[in-house]
Amino acid sequence: MKDKLKKLCSTAIFQCVAIAIVLDIILEILGRHSFINTMKYIVNEPLVFLYNCSIIFFTLTLALLMRKRVFGYGIISFAWLLCGVTNCIVLGFRITPFSAIDMLMARNTITIIDKYFSVWQIVFIGVALFVALAAVIILFLKSPTIQGNIYRIRTTVLIVASFCMVMLFTKIALNAQAISDNFANLATAYDKYGFVYCFSNSVVDVGISEPSDYSEEKMLEIKDELDTVKASGAKFAKRKPNVIVVQLESFMDPSYVKELSFNMNPIPNFTKLKEECSSGFLTMPAIGAGTANSEFEVLSGFDVAYFGAGEYPYKTVLGSTTCETMATQFKKLGYSTHAMHNHDGTFYDRYIVYKNLGFDTFTPMEYMYDVEHTQKNWEKDNVLTGEIMKTLKSTEDKDFIFTVSVQGHGRYPSELDYENYSYPVKVTGTGSEELDNEWTYYCNQLHEMDEFIKDLIEELKNYDEDVVLVMYGDHLPGFELTNDDVENGNLYQTEYFVWSNMKHFIDKDEDIPAYDLSTKLFDVIGLEKSAMQKVHTLYSEDDPEYSDVMWNVEYDMLYGKRYMYPDGWPYEPTDMQYGVEPIYITDIKEGDYQKVSDDPEKAPEQLHGYYIKGENFNECSFVWINNGFKKETIYIDRNTLFIPDITFDDGEEVYVAQVGDDSIDIGKSEAFIYQAPVAEN
Repeated sequence: MKDKLKKLCSTAIFQCVAIAIVLDIILEILGRHSFINTMKYIVNEPLVFLYNCSIIFFTLTLALLMRKRVFGYGIISFAWLLCGVTNCIVLGFRITPFSAIDMLMARNTITIIDKYFSVWQIVFIGVALFVALAAVIILFLKSPTIQGNIYRIRTTVLIVASFCMVMLFTKIALNAQAISDNFANLATAYDKYGFVYCFSNSVVDVGISEPSDYSEEKMLEIKDELDTVKASGAKFAKRKPNVIVVQLESFMDPSYVKELSFNMNPIPNFTKLKEECSSGFLTMPAIGAGTANSEFEVLSGFDVAYFGAGEYPYKTVLGSTTCETMATQFKKLGYSTHAMHNHDGTFYDRYIVYKNLGFDTFTPMEYMYDVEHTQKNWEKDNVLTGEIMKTLKSTEDKDFIFTVSVQGHGRYPSELDYENYSYPVKVTGTGSEELDNEWTYYCNQLHEMDEFIKDLIEELKNYDEDVVLVMYGDHLPGFELTNDDVENGNLYQTEYFVWSNMKHFIDKDEDIPAYDLSTKLFDVIGLEKSAMQKVHTLYSEDDPEYSDVMWNVEYDMLYGKRYMYPDGWPYEPTDMQYGVEPIYITDIKEGDYQKVSDDPEKAPEQLHGYYIKGENFNECSFVWINNGFKKETIYIDRNTLFIPDITFDDGEEVYVAQVGDDSIDIGKSEAFIYQAPVAEN
């Protein structure tokens, strides 16, 4: 009996099964942050658990083609564990679990890692990765090598059979509704269907699948119906007001959280505005993260639920495909269109995507001046007031300005820096001093963002052109809350208001999804609508055709044959300008510069090099010479840069490029041709 058991345990299939079960248990413990909750999940959903194990089993069978089979098991197991550990860490900072699309955000994540981890934590992660890499190398060197026949044909048949088994189980589970491939709530899906299935689904489920009833005939029928939709007739369209939409990072009314107590209202201006203006709840696509999806829904009117699980269209299709948006519609109406974000322009690939969404200019942090920072080093929103007003005054046309703020971004520290920052808002009630501190920090960011709201509106009241302003929160902050913890009972709801300096500008209050906000805005003003806005006008949420029409229209625009546009797709990427003030060089002169050390005990360092004179430089300005990056650029003021230890040759081309934390240039100046001074006789 022992020999039979030993023989069974030595078989490859048994090894794969055993490893798969152990791995899945570990992955669920990591994802649920609880051994007990994992056991409850296995007991309550045993078939779902075994289905997840079957997916891991299939991946492990790939190791059977290797002579170093133990090494193969180790590598595959390490890959799963790395994903599981990442998910565990991610869920400590946000509510949305780790999915495949997050791997495309790796470059952006590196630039903000210091906002989430301390120096020692970053060092620990680096050491852990080094140890893991060393372990992989040792495993490769020390693992046994199978000397005999590994039966590649038989093994390949087993791998194909296990894959077919997973596909069959998937179809059976979907038909039995044990799992779903439509994740309305990613966190809930991971909890119900398991990490392995949900993560695997996010790898393969990208883009919008073709609707079963998609055809040229259907899309032309939809087009004919949409052509009957006219503008609302509101009187403000003739006045052609400037339109500003501001998305506020992680902004909410914290008084909705039942357990919290405050020494003052953190957002008195927003509270007043939502009472005086047209306002309501806005249902967002995510909680605690997903800023890009919130802004895409508002800009386009698309429902991102039709995309893949956890997908950010900014990181997939919109990097190479144009899309109909508010910006393209405003351009049709004769507006200049501008985007603005007080963080790195490369984040979510906005510096690429905004060209495809119809913006004429994009002003990221790299083109802003006098930017202040929070304790966690996020850029403060007060810089946006001046940038918005500058943009309004930069054109003779009417302007559409879409602004994305960042100050309210997590992670929120549990220790407050009273030495360098003030915290007038005090929050209590969580039962934990650390959590009280986190809420205190967050609410003080809200308080400063609320001051930005007040300052912007004061500027717009005194502006001599008509303006409509929309403000809303992109999602709730990443605290561990449930629907029962908030007064409105829905963690997906933020709030919005619509304000104007025009008299008698008021509309009804209503609660709407984020993808319907632009339709409401165009209705209030009386502007001609885009195709998707017409869909939202023609159909109501209760209409059984609404979902199918949205699905078909979204697919037709981004992935289909664009049957709705028989005369040709009208949108091309814009020749987008970065910033509204050009950066340029006026002169280059040789000279000396005294570089003052951060250490007061050290004497200033005497440097020899060249002064670059020009206009509109900032801390992100770096000098390029003949398209070569010169990193040792010293910013002196808006008109002066200095580059040490260099010589120029006559006729060299010199540029100033704007470069963010990830060392990617966001545009550069026109070339300045250096002319060496003529030597005196």
